[in-house]
Amino acid sequence: MDEKVKISVQSLNFFYGHVQALKNVSLEIPGNHVTALIGPSGCGKTTFLRCLNRMNDIVEGARTEGKILLDGYDIYAPEVDVVQVRRRVGMVFQKSNPFPKTIFDNVAYGLRINGNLPKSELAARVERSLKDAALWDEVADRLHDSAMKISGGQQQRLCIARALAVEPR
Repeated sequence: MDEKVKISVQSLNFFYGHVQALKNVSLEIPGNHVTALIGPSGCGKTTFLRCLNRMNDIVEGARTEGKILLDGYDIYAPEVDVVQVRRRVGMVFQKSNPFPKTIFDNVAYGLRINGNLPKSELAARVERSLKDAALWDEVADRLHDSAMKISGGQQQRLCIARALAVEPR
């Protein structure tokens, strides 16, 4: 594998029951680059992305064939810890999906379920993530307000902050 390739997808097929949503997809995705997937609605872009961090595992009747290698390791190998894959491959989708919690708790959510950080470190990571998502200046004085009360664009950046907080690669 080329050292610059972060994700290698090899002959990926994906099925929702008997319906095949992805057919023989092969693709190499370099690290530290922007990669865009474009295509018409319903062509499988989201299904493909959900395969990259095994989000489709929870879909009843879903089946994946082929390989997805992350840094050379097959993320669908039986011994792979799905939680570790999801920690490494963060996802933020086009439609924002903030949790019905405070702004702070939205960003802190993944940090809390992934480990036991001291309060000061938790607060620092939330602040850094909100700054990295260009949202801190707009919400710093409203961290304990509902995330559902901020604008759609702010909700999207909040979801980006939540993904960044757990420091996926």
